[in-house]
Amino acid sequence: MDTLQPQPFSKRLQARIAASRFFTFSLLIHVVIVVMGGSVVLFKHYSEPPDFTAEGGEGLVSQEVQAQPPAEQEQSTPTVAPVTPQVETPQLSVIASTTPTATSFTMPTAAPVIKAPSATTAPPDVAAMVKTMGKGMANGAVGAMGGRIGGKARMEAMQKMGGKEASEKAVKAGLAWLKDHQNEDGSWSNEDKPGLTGLAILCFLGHGELPESPEFGPTVKKGIDWLIDRGHEFNGRMSLTKDGWGGNQGVYHQAICSYAMGEYYSMTQDDRIKDVLTKAVQLIVAGQGKDGGWQYGYKLDGTSDTSVTGWQVQALKAAHLTGLAFPGVDEALDKCMIYFKDAQTAEGTFGYHGKNEERWSLAGVGTLCTYFWKQDKDKLVREGIKYIIEKSKKDFPVEYKSDKSDLYAWYYDTQACLMYGGDAWNRWNRMFQDELVNNQSKDGSWPPLPAANRPGGGLQVKADGGGPFYRTELCILMLEVYYRYMPVNKV
Repeated sequence: MDTLQPQPFSKRLQARIAASRFFTFSLLIHVVIVVMGGSVVLFKHYSEPPDFTAEGGEGLVSQEVQAQPPAEQEQSTPTVAPVTPQVETPQLSVIASTTPTATSFTMPTAAPVIKAPSATTAPPDVAAMVKTMGKGMANGAVGAMGGRIGGKARMEAMQKMGGKEASEKAVKAGLAWLKDHQNEDGSWSNEDKPGLTGLAILCFLGHGELPESPEFGPTVKKGIDWLIDRGHEFNGRMSLTKDGWGGNQGVYHQAICSYAMGEYYSMTQDDRIKDVLTKAVQLIVAGQGKDGGWQYGYKLDGTSDTSVTGWQVQALKAAHLTGLAFPGVDEALDKCMIYFKDAQTAEGTFGYHGKNEERWSLAGVGTLCTYFWKQDKDKLVREGIKYIIEKSKKDFPVEYKSDKSDLYAWYYDTQACLMYGGDAWNRWNRMFQDELVNNQSKDGSWPPLPAANRPGGGLQVKADGGGPFYRTELCILMLEVYYRYMPVNKV
């Protein structure tokens, strides 16, 4: 019997494939179809956008894709432009520093600080002076004069006390006029030169201008140097006379120049001026009358003159604020309070010589000087303020072109009402501020008044000589009242 030999594996596989050739062919066809179908699906998955749309019209993204945050929209924050407050009471922006154009009024972004210049940066003609200048103000002057020593301080003072932008423009225009009309030797005017020079310097100091100031510094330096030189030449006698006082005006010159030198020292502590100031103050103290006031020629006997006395008090108060403790100053001021008490009339004003020759224009003199020193709203001060307000509303309106206008009276009334404060100041501020501003000449000075026969009446109505200087200086000092001397307690 024959034995069957096993066939190789390849033979057996070929035989099975041949037997199932139709199944194999079908399987291959289905594999190709499946592969092609899957490729189409994958292609669509990665290339076609979503086919859903939100109600708002924006497509919805697959959960497999991280949603992008919406682009930030620019927020519309309302822009508030800095506005210079305009008020009847109280407001105003401030001039922080001087500018070349007198009528240019800008609000600084930062308040400058007035300080003694550095000896390394000062011009050669100022360097020697700088070495003798101290830092900051003297003790009592810090509070009293604080409003004038920087843009921020001045701005706050004006806002608090009711100053307006227009009044500050008028001040700067007036200072520019004074700068342009200064004599070559540093003085002002050729009539009543010492007194009008002293008032001019007070105007610049009242605005915080010192020898280092960019626009007015050289003007101030020349004026101060003139006072120092003349003071040394005449041994502290600012009437510029070797003997006597050179007539009635001499005592006014003495007081006003001393007033200016006292303020300057308080603001700079410039030792160059101490000797002259000391001698000038000593002459005022020595010239006080027995009744507590002062009079022409610094006579000691007889009844004193209220107008003369007013300027001496301002000079001595400035001397007091220097902190130099001049002998006899405080005692002289205390004694003077007795004179004013005796000089006040039943109506509330003061007489020209004691109670004699009652004058409405002297109400502010006695009221200011009393409150300036005592810092007490006593009966004398209250009656004086009441008189000023009532008379100004009825008999003597504050109108520049009126035949009853009087810058001398207004100079004292303005300071007295500010020091007193309250409703009295608000009323006076409404009366005087716009009146002065609106009557300033285009060149920065103030024109003649239409009337005469008052204290200082000649200079108030005079178109030439010392007239323009006197009027302009008084008006500047009045419009600086908002920051020049702040109401403070007795120091």
